[in-house]
Amino acid sequence: MLTAHLAAVNGRDLETLMTFYADDAVLEFPASPRVEGKAKIQRAFASFFDNWEETSTYDAVVISGSTAAVEGTVTGRHRTLHLRIPGRVPSASRLYRHGFAMFLEVAAGLIRRQRVYFDARDLVRQLLGSE
Repeated sequence: MLTAHLAAVNGRDLETLMTFYADDAVLEFPASPRVEGKAKIQRAFASFFDNWEETSTYDAVVISGSTAAVEGTVTGRHRTLHLRIPGRVPSASRLYRHGFAMFLEVAAGLIRRQRVYFDARDLVRQLLGSE
C-alpha cells in the first residue's frame, strides 16, 4: 500500500490517491490546518498538486500493527507566488530539498490518519533564498 500511495502522490494521480483514504480520515502537515474527511483531503491534495512540484522518496519504513512510520526526502519546486510566506516566494523556480517523517494509521486497509513532520522554517528559508 505504501508503495502504491507514494506512486500516486509522485504521479499526481488524485483519483488513485483518494482510494487509500477512509471517509473520515485526518491529514496533518506542518504549518497547515488539520484536514478532516476524504472530500476535504481531496481538495487539499488538488491544491497541493496545483502549487507544488515535488517528488518524495522513502528512505526507511517501519510497520508495527496498524501504524507505519516512514522517513523520507522531498525534492521539488514551488510553482506559484506563495502569499502565505512572509517576504513571499519571489519565483516558482527555486529548488528545495528536505527530510520528513510520516506516520500512517490504517484500519480495514484504508488510511485513517496521516501525520507528516518536517522543518517548515528550513523550507521557507530555501524558498526565500536565505539559506
